[in-house]
Amino acid sequence: MEAQPSVPYGVGNCTYVPKPVLPQRIENGSIRIGANWTYIYSLVAGRTYHVYCYGDWIQLNETSPLTDYDIYVFDPDHELVSYHTEAAGLPEHLGTTVEEPYFVPEKAGNYSFQIVNDPRESNGSEAATFMVIEHIETDVWYSRYMEGCVNSSPVGNTSWAYEFVTPARQLLILIRVPDTLDMYEARLYLMATPSQGIGTTLSGVPLPEEAYLYGNHTGGSGNFTGGAGNFTEIYGGYNLYTPADAGELAFRVPERTASCEYPGQDMMINYTASYGGGTLYHLVLIAEVGAGDVEFMVKTDFDPPAVSISDPPTQALPDEAVTILAEAGDNESRVAKVLLNYTTDGWRTQSSLSMTLLPSGLYGGEIPGLPAGTIVQYLVQAFDLVGNSAIDEGSYTVKYPTQVNCSVSRETIRVGEALIVSGRISHGGVTVTLVYESEGETVLREATANATGFFTDTYTPTKTGTWTVQARWEGNATCQAGVSSNASFTVQLGVSRIDALSVSPESVTLKKSVTVSGILNPSVANREVIITFIGPDGPVEEVPTTTGGDGSFTASFKPTKPGTWTVQATFPGDDQYQSCASAPLSFTAKKPV
Repeated sequence: MEAQPSVPYGVGNCTYVPKPVLPQRIENGSIRIGANWTYIYSLVAGRTYHVYCYGDWIQLNETSPLTDYDIYVFDPDHELVSYHTEAAGLPEHLGTTVEEPYFVPEKAGNYSFQIVNDPRESNGSEAATFMVIEHIETDVWYSRYMEGCVNSSPVGNTSWAYEFVTPARQLLILIRVPDTLDMYEARLYLMATPSQGIGTTLSGVPLPEEAYLYGNHTGGSGNFTGGAGNFTEIYGGYNLYTPADAGELAFRVPERTASCEYPGQDMMINYTASYGGGTLYHLVLIAEVGAGDVEFMVKTDFDPPAVSISDPPTQALPDEAVTILAEAGDNESRVAKVLLNYTTDGWRTQSSLSMTLLPSGLYGGEIPGLPAGTIVQYLVQAFDLVGNSAIDEGSYTVKYPTQVNCSVSRETIRVGEALIVSGRISHGGVTVTLVYESEGETVLREATANATGFFTDTYTPTKTGTWTVQARWEGNATCQAGVSSNASFTVQLGVSRIDALSVSPESVTLKKSVTVSGILNPSVANREVIITFIGPDGPVEEVPTTTGGDGSFTASFKPTKPGTWTVQATFPGDDQYQSCASAPLSFTAKKPV
């Protein structure tokens, strides 16, 4: 038994309640009109408690309710911190303020809740229940010191209870048990779901049927089944007994119960509710042997946090550290930690470090410098406060940097002229690709660098216009790929001429053929050449011909008039070469003898 505290001020009749877990029954007639009774609890500063008083005296629908209980609250310094004086028959709101449904003590110590049967408005002293129980939030870790039975008898910290309210249907009760303690049981009791007509609400918070606080429950023979709700689930049955203590009074629902088989075994209750909406639960913890701090949480948040790597690196230099930045957040609970894991052997082994929240709002972590050729795989793993996690991953290769440059020998050339491209790469002996580009045309050529990285290429463009050339190297296992800047040059039309024009024979009889031949330079095939024949009195005749592979061409002609004829070869030009014409030649045509 707990020793009752010394109460140095006049509270009248009082009961010291060792811990805020069990209801206090006020029997009919026990607090007469004009009398009072005080319940004293040791409360912890900053904790949240649900304090309420209800029962037969609540008569919301009666026109002439009998009993009017008023409640006054005194802090450990005996100061009145609040009072609650609703009219007769109305339940008292016992929050810290009129706007708050829960009571949060500012100081630690003994709080006195004095229930006064108002002599001015009350005409009865009906039965009631006064309840104080600690209220916990979901998805938050809590700790409670627990102590098993001593000499087979429970002590003050052998059992404890809490309430919580959640609309979530999926619940996971996680309980961490120290190695110094063997827990007997953890129990979850459904107490109220007002949306299903089970229980009621006060100041927006669910309250259970009064009988549920005293071990009665729905379902089963001989058990209380009051209320008009939908009882698909078993509601009520709240108690802190063990079967050894109280037999059948130690009611619990097996599907909502967990137990330890040995000291230090963690416990878990995985429960899916039949209904949504705000449901009131009571969580009971009972120790068996040993002592220690039990940590527990009601998990309803199963959504992982969001995490993404910011500007993930893909390459790094040898022996230089790499900073990984990531953004992490969680819509339901805060981010608890962010880890950076990395490997250099395909995850056969790995290293892990905690990332730091930076002033920018990003999390940062540093991977140390590594030798060239190392492939680094990394992942960022963010955890929220309830243990959900998410990852984002990336990789990079450690390589030496590569510098490449190239230049052209001339900025302007003509078709048919050779262009010399030279350059240097920071690694000797490698083969670079030279990419020549003009509108609608791309030419790829290769050049091998010497031991010092110097390379050269000679290229003769066949198309006019503006060109660029760029040197590229794809890299290797230890060196990064490299790309030079573009070098530009212009290709103009090539210069052409007609060489070695001749006519044979130089004297010919009418109606006999003469042959004209020559060479188009540069020697290009399939170019049209026009041979123009001008007669003695001005008649002009043109004979087209085509160059061969060596640029040569021939044409035959039969003069029709006697006299001196002039002959000239003309190349009209094309998209590569300018036009040109030969010097004129002459031959003589004679009448037959």
